[in-house]
Amino acid sequence: MFAKLDEPFDVYLMKLIDRRGMNDVQVYRRANLDRRLFSKIRSGKGYHPGKRTILALAVALKLTLEETEALLERAGYALSPADKFDVVMEYFLEHGPRDIDEINEVLFYYGLPLLGGS
Repeated sequence: MFAKLDEPFDVYLMKLIDRRGMNDVQVYRRANLDRRLFSKIRSGKGYHPGKRTILALAVALKLTLEETEALLERAGYALSPADKFDVVMEYFLEHGPRDIDEINEVLFYYGLPLLGGS
């Protein structure tokens, strides 16, 4: 039963950060996240980040849509074609820009929740 068990979200995230050659400070700043929140995520000790936080991390790491979907999946989330926020995020993940401030401007324009800031 557990043979199919994949690596947990926090381990997968740290591997992505390493592959991008980034450090923690670069990531949480680009994601517009608080250092304490990032520490909770990094520790992996029972903290379950929200979907918007994970998407902010994906933007900070400049992940592809496929990489973002894999990261979301490890935390139990998915992008929905029936959700405006998710459709906007999918567009930016596919086409860019990969800048959290520019994405937040569009989210704000449509009255949707913003990325980061938690």
